[in-house]
Amino acid sequence: MKRKYKITCPEQYDLLISAELPNKKKYPELYRMVTKLMMHGPCKVLNPNCPCTKGRTSCKNRYPRPFCDSTSQGKDPYPVYRRHDDGRKEMIRGHTLDNQWVVPYNLYLLRTFNCHINVEACNSIKSAKYLFKYIYKGHDRASVAVREAGKKDDKGNIDEITQYREARWVTYPEAMWRIYRFDLSKNHPPVQQLQLHLQDMHMVIMNKRDKVERVIKRPRVEESMLTAYFDYNRIHPKARGILYCDFLVHFTWNSTDKV
Repeated sequence: MKRKYKITCPEQYDLLISAELPNKKKYPELYRMVTKLMMHGPCKVLNPNCPCTKGRTSCKNRYPRPFCDSTSQGKDPYPVYRRHDDGRKEMIRGHTLDNQWVVPYNLYLLRTFNCHINVEACNSIKSAKYLFKYIYKGHDRASVAVREAGKKDDKGNIDEITQYREARWVTYPEAMWRIYRFDLSKNHPPVQQLQLHLQDMHMVIMNKRDKVERVIKRPRVEESMLTAYFDYNRIHPKARGILYCDFLVHFTWNSTDKV
């Protein structure tokens, strides 16, 4: 997260990520790894049975990628990596492939682990949302069929609705983790939303069955985090030098008593 380590422009992408075939004579070991581990497919016309084109008219991963003389920031969170049309074509997996089929990789990671590692530069909020979605998907699930052997309905069809039940599989470590009530996920640093509103236009939470008169008479219903900030500044002169956005660094908001 330090500024000196952040990638800020497309020119810096080329220092970490490559999407081209290395020089076969100069880097034979790297060339062998890239051609073995970092080539997509092939798919589409070259291999219609490839999973990425199954049931589709095009590759879901958008291969082959177009040639590009320099790296640039694309319209989506992913950049358009440099892929020179240098005329090099290599026979890989029985097909003639070029830079259009190279999956973006990092030289250091590829040589260290010698396995397929797709490295991308993503500078959008979608990257954080993707990580949370991908890492914490919840429990593993399985589809279980329950029926008597050889038993079918009058028409000879299997009742799939009756057959299949959604099951949840929790292993011993997961069960122990929940028994001891350990945290399933963490957010660091902690983030708390500051309430902002115009005068007498703050949000009030109420049950749909509550009467308006009863809600209005609720103690401190007219108070909010913002009004509590103003009240504390009015009573305590020492707090007047702290901005609203920094107030929670020094004080704790009690949402029950609204103080």
